[in-house]
Amino acid sequence: MDAAAAGQGELRTYADVEEFFNNMSSEGPSAQDRIDYIVPYIISLLPPPYVPAPDAADASDSEDEHFSLTSSSSDDEGDPAGAGWPAVFLPAQGDGQDRISRLSNDLLANVISRLPTKEAARTMVLSARWRCLWPATPLLVDDAHLRYPGESREIPGFHAVRAISRCVAAHPGPVRGVRVTRTSFHTQEYALQRMVAGLAAKSVQDLVLFNRPWPLNMPLPDDILRCASLTRLYLGVWHFPDTAAHRPNLPNLQELGLFHTIIADRDIDALLARCRKLKILSFAMSYNSDSRLRVRSRSLSAVVEWRCSLEEIIVDDAPCLERLVFDSIGDRRIVKIVQAPRLEVLGFLDLQLHELQIGGIVIKAGMNVRPRAMLPSLKIFAVKVRFLDQTEVKMLPTLLRCFPSLETLHIMSIPGSTDTADRAGFWESLGSCDCLRSHLKTLVLHGFQNLNQELLFLNYILEKGKMLKTLCIVRSEIDDVIAEARHVVPEVGPTSGFILERDTPSGGSSGSDISVCPASRCWSFQHAIDLSVKDPFYASRHDVTWIACRTEDESLCF
Repeated sequence: MDAAAAGQGELRTYADVEEFFNNMSSEGPSAQDRIDYIVPYIISLLPPPYVPAPDAADASDSEDEHFSLTSSSSDDEGDPAGAGWPAVFLPAQGDGQDRISRLSNDLLANVISRLPTKEAARTMVLSARWRCLWPATPLLVDDAHLRYPGESREIPGFHAVRAISRCVAAHPGPVRGVRVTRTSFHTQEYALQRMVAGLAAKSVQDLVLFNRPWPLNMPLPDDILRCASLTRLYLGVWHFPDTAAHRPNLPNLQELGLFHTIIADRDIDALLARCRKLKILSFAMSYNSDSRLRVRSRSLSAVVEWRCSLEEIIVDDAPCLERLVFDSIGDRRIVKIVQAPRLEVLGFLDLQLHELQIGGIVIKAGMNVRPRAMLPSLKIFAVKVRFLDQTEVKMLPTLLRCFPSLETLHIMSIPGSTDTADRAGFWESLGSCDCLRSHLKTLVLHGFQNLNQELLFLNYILEKGKMLKTLCIVRSEIDDVIAEARHVVPEVGPTSGFILERDTPSGGSSGSDISVCPASRCWSFQHAIDLSVKDPFYASRHDVTWIACRTEDESLCF
């Protein structure tokens, strides 16, 4: 993405960003076109909205689409006996009673909270029973739902800002969440300040606030740092306020995402120091002054860097950090892990872009790995490697020795320059390591190209991996997966299925089976920040599985 090109020089203001993009205009789109492309992309990375936006076809206020709370027999004329309905769901036979209104207030409020704001407010006119529910229901506002009455057209910026502010101010109950991703704040600086101040006063809990830019000079109101009730905050296309002048007061914040935002390193440090409940910190295409992310937090569980201009990521002191995920492009950068005793997920480490340091030791191919350079807590590791690059290939066994308790290994093969050298001797000369002998259970292959070097590596893992249970092949279509499997483990006879010959009869876990199954690529920003997703890099498909078992001669038969 264009943001990654920021390595050409430090971008401290959006004027720098605009100048940088304009200097690129001879090579492609203008600065405005680039920003207009970037903003929808980063919005697509956000967690899903509270309530889906209505389609244009559904924007009508037709009375035919209104529902009724009373039961009626008119819907049952074609099926008087209630055929096809379980007894518990049999509709009442025209007794005219309001059964939905008999539900508890909590349940009805939950139903109302799942409606677009306008429809939720309309429930007040249904009956006296419903009149008190909407004012007590936590408010959810999404500018995607703001449309002119009877039309599919969205309300423009000025009216949208006023509508959001008035909606929040008028609601007597709590404000659960506000999502603003389609509104331009151009020439609306005062209205924006009033809106953010109003949200802080109403104790908003969840806020997604994006600027639909151009020009790129809209400052983020300082009151954003005083929304003490916030538990989740996503900001997009802003220049972050100076925390030296405005001290953050976000004691309840648990999730923070900064998208295409300019923020100084000292401001990140201030946020981490003041947000003592913060669990998830993410950056997407953001710009950091001095281009360094230093993680010092006693609460953080996950850090995600997605196509930013960072030159260095330092995990200095993060006793609760479980996940460090990045999707890096651009220039070479340092990933330094000093203190992260609970780190379980790491990747995608790109062997061309990243220099990995553990415990102050630079990890190099072929080095003798000392205990200080190991991460014994790591369970899932993802790495991008160019198998035609000898240096990168030799890094793989070194990395395996750094992670003695590794259970899942993701290998993404990246195309590279041609290398015809025979590397079979390299893999044959290697011994095993702790993770292969005792822990590695799953090997996931992303983008394998059937290169000889790839097959040599696969042979090594299958030979030494005594605990290996699953081999997953990530492809987009199942037919491609089957074709890939036939290349990776060639067929040698009509009755033997897929066979992988072993050169060493003592290799592998004798008597155990290995499942070979296709997998779907689920590598996405949303999965990276979702701690309920155990492995953010793939999703195995066990509906189509081959079982590979050991034969008497220690071949692997599928």
